[in-house]
Amino acid sequence: MRKYVLSCLLVGLLVTAAATARADSPDPTRKEAADRFDRGIHMVDSGDLSGGLAEFLRAYALVPAPVVIYNVGLVYAAMNRPVDAARALDKALKTPEALKPEVVARATQMLHEQTEKIGQVALTANVKEGSVEIDNVEVAKLPLPGPLDVAAGPHVIGVISRGYAPGRKEVLVPAKARAEVAIEVVPVEGLLGHIELKSHVPAADVFVDGGRVGKTPLESSITVAPGAHTVTLKRAGYNPAERAVTLQDGARSEVSLDPTVDRTALSHEGGYLSIKTSEDQATLTVDGEDRGLLKGPVQLPAGPHRIHIERGGFIAAERDVEVPLGVTSNIDIVFEPTPDTRADYVSSANGRRTLSIITMVAGAVVGAGGAIFNLAYENNHLSNDQATLASVTASFNKGATPPNFCDMSQDDMIMSTNPALNGMSRAVVCAGQKNSAQTNVSNDQNWQTAGWVATGVGAAAVVTGFVLLLTGDNPHKYDEKPSEKLLGRWQLMPMVGAGGASFSAAREF
Repeated sequence: MRKYVLSCLLVGLLVTAAATARADSPDPTRKEAADRFDRGIHMVDSGDLSGGLAEFLRAYALVPAPVVIYNVGLVYAAMNRPVDAARALDKALKTPEALKPEVVARATQMLHEQTEKIGQVALTANVKEGSVEIDNVEVAKLPLPGPLDVAAGPHVIGVISRGYAPGRKEVLVPAKARAEVAIEVVPVEGLLGHIELKSHVPAADVFVDGGRVGKTPLESSITVAPGAHTVTLKRAGYNPAERAVTLQDGARSEVSLDPTVDRTALSHEGGYLSIKTSEDQATLTVDGEDRGLLKGPVQLPAGPHRIHIERGGFIAAERDVEVPLGVTSNIDIVFEPTPDTRADYVSSANGRRTLSIITMVAGAVVGAGGAIFNLAYENNHLSNDQATLASVTASFNKGATPPNFCDMSQDDMIMSTNPALNGMSRAVVCAGQKNSAQTNVSNDQNWQTAGWVATGVGAAAVVTGFVLLLTGDNPHKYDEKPSEKLLGRWQLMPMVGAGGASFSAAREF
């Protein structure tokens, strides 16, 4: 349902888009509305429907655009609040000319679906003045103009009147039908008191003196007659929690109750929650209970839960999740970094990228230098020295006619024809020539090896730098806003004019 609502949100935005440029100095009210709408989309996408609803409602209060209240209706529908959803969608359809035909069709379809989930309560009471509560939430004042619209299903109907003890009755309301409820309140001496109930566990049934008054979290205090009362919280998969409280006339008392998980009941009343986070070493809190380091699926009682996930250096994530009975629910958490973490991350990512580029450039220079040295100089030099060595070696061959210079089978003689060699024997001269030629060839081969080593080192450096570049962090990883990830850089722009208010979307190219 959440994914369906998100897709509806995107349709509602994109079909009303106009390729306009954002004003350089937008009105602060319109800018706040756009920012809140943007944040609401991100919250809905991440599973925080209540947070997204709050942002949408604030955006609508700032700029009452039909497309905004349309999206409010979609979120109410996802929260199984058909009465509120139908009212919001009906309000959006009051001005169909402000919406695209696709949105009008979608709103009309959703309005019909939500209306099918609504029933009515016809209430009669023995008092003419007072307030009417449904599930401990005040919805109307006596006398009622007519039946009350409520979501089909079980509800607690209450009547609160000054001078009377609160009267409550449970009723099962059918869809598209009416339930008749009669409540008689009895006089009481003194002023009515109020119990403020605080609990981290959602969807727990709240009982006062054995009578159910609603489910946690309660939106308002519980009105009771003065005196002693017992408040009890019950939910499948939990041990009941109970507290006694005594109220004086008109007094108000705060009661904190948190039922503990019944581990023995989880096998038949529980499910699993598997959380995948964008950063490791995250810690988990479920319904106010610290669960420590997140290591794997967590077994929880089936039903709704409020989770809080923290990771050092990142903004904590809050989510409303639903754990199905007997199976595993999977959710993804993408952390947003704090400003300091973002700055450190960008600096580190840019540093690594710079290092990888420097490594590749240096490797390319060294590798290319080694290859050029071998190909353009050393190979030619080696060839010449090898030819010289071959020539000197050939001069030692015996039996040639006339005899070779270094044919040692010939009589030794003093080289008298060359003044520089005067007094040196052929053996000394020939040995010197051969040693010199061999030394030159060996030196050339060493230089050639060094050149190829340099080429290899350079190639390795290029590969290393390339790998560092590919595996390095993206310095722009955290730069995109949630709306840019969802809408492809479409920017929401509320606009107010003489003819009314509207939302458009602009995109920068």
